[in-house]
Amino acid sequence: MDALTLLLRNVEVRGHIFFSGDYCGDYAIDTSGNGHAHFHVVAKGECWLRLGDDVQPRPLRAGDLVVFPRDAGHQLIPHPPNRLPQIGDGFVSLICGHYEFCSKRMNPVFDALPDFVVLHAEDRPEDGWLDTLLRFMRYEAQTDSPGAGMVIDQLADVLLVYILRALIADKRLNIGLLRAFSDPAITRALSAMLEHPEKPWSVSSLAGVAAISRTAFSQRFHELLGMTPAAYLANYRMDVASGWLRQGELSMDQVAEQVGYASTAAFAKAFKKLTGQSPGKLRRGR
Repeated sequence: MDALTLLLRNVEVRGHIFFSGDYCGDYAIDTSGNGHAHFHVVAKGECWLRLGDDVQPRPLRAGDLVVFPRDAGHQLIPHPPNRLPQIGDGFVSLICGHYEFCSKRMNPVFDALPDFVVLHAEDRPEDGWLDTLLRFMRYEAQTDSPGAGMVIDQLADVLLVYILRALIADKRLNIGLLRAFSDPAITRALSAMLEHPEKPWSVSSLAGVAAISRTAFSQRFHELLGMTPAAYLANYRMDVASGWLRQGELSMDQVAEQVGYASTAAFAKAFKKLTGQSPGKLRRGR
């Protein structure tokens, strides 16, 4: 199984579409404020993106998509504030949603991204995936068919995968997990850790999986992710453990074993050190 699939399954990300419709006239749309990673897709028409006190808003046209990994304040407006309205200003058809990560402590997918990312339609491969996905989203958002809400949220999850694929291919990312996924050797090591967090991974064993020297592996891993392999593995193990604890299906001993700890005491100590709370407290609060 590929590394991105493993990661998304383990961090328990959930997509939700909360608006699909048209705006016209004078409007200022800001969906920030709840701590989620918001996104907007321009299905038809055009609008302008303003960030904070930005005096130079950015144009968004049909097919463009903007993502706010850290819930940055923003406004979608019909025209630049320093320009008089023109004929044709004011109409836009939007699909708005957000992504929520069950782990509040660490967001391994978006943590190294800038405050906002714009994917312009003209910069994407002409494979038609977004147009097809948008048609499905708009249809489900406007229908009263049974299960429409679940379908459109599942489509938001599919959209996330395509967004992340585009960002992985984007060479402007200099650091972070998505940048690491563009390195085949590091991706092999990450896949191994993500699939088997219970194994006693070392720099030597991971370098073997990556098929490069220990020195080269350590340097490239730190350059791409900003931390050592041991630190990344420890954090990932705690995210996996948090998922099991929230579910409440495994005993504490079993959770510790699932993430590579020989004793519950050692696991509990590491868990509190990295998360700031005991595993028992997390389980009681689920």
